[in-house]
Amino acid sequence: VAGVIITSVSYRAFIDQPNGHTPISWLLVILGGPALFLAGRARFEYTVYAGVSPTRPIGVLVLAALLAPLLLAPPLVAATAVVVVLTSIALADALRVRHRPPAQPSPPPHYRPAK
Repeated sequence: VAGVIITSVSYRAFIDQPNGHTPISWLLVILGGPALFLAGRARFEYTVYAGVSPTRPIGVLVLAALLAPLLLAPPLVAATAVVVVLTSIALADALRVRHRPPAQPSPPPHYRPAK
């Protein structure tokens, strides 16, 4: 939830000024919100399914790697990069689970209640 809130704050911040230089604080929020969302989603998947889709940590690493190149880009370019990363993750996940039955919940052993 925090990742979604931070992302919405970042979008509100650059709606008024989509062009020009992106302050580092804006860039941290623009990239950090989605990264936090992906990390939270990975934790959720681990808790429920005892596994994590590889696209989650890869997405976090890609967002972190975009920090330096986007320092000179306008806020709109940074937001577009985030959209491309998240859309790629969604497409990769859709292709990965295509023609497979839905995953059944199977929490890791240390999350299962004692009998």
